[in-house]
Amino acid sequence: MQYFIYHNGKKLSKAMTKEEAIMELFNLRGSFTDLSILIVDEETGKIKGEIKNKKRKK
Repeated sequence: MQYFIYHNGKKLSKAMTKEEAIMELFNLRGSFTDLSILIVDEETGKIKGEIKNKKRKK
């Protein structure tokens, strides 16, 4: 699996491992809102899932 960081539908990063993507998301979340990690299958190129930050209710 490949993991990419997206912001409002635009790719911000190259292919990463899951751990690298989570660390990068954690580091960038103060600078950007609506960041997500897109999980893509290497063989087919199809999207397998998405990891998003949960929004806190105030």
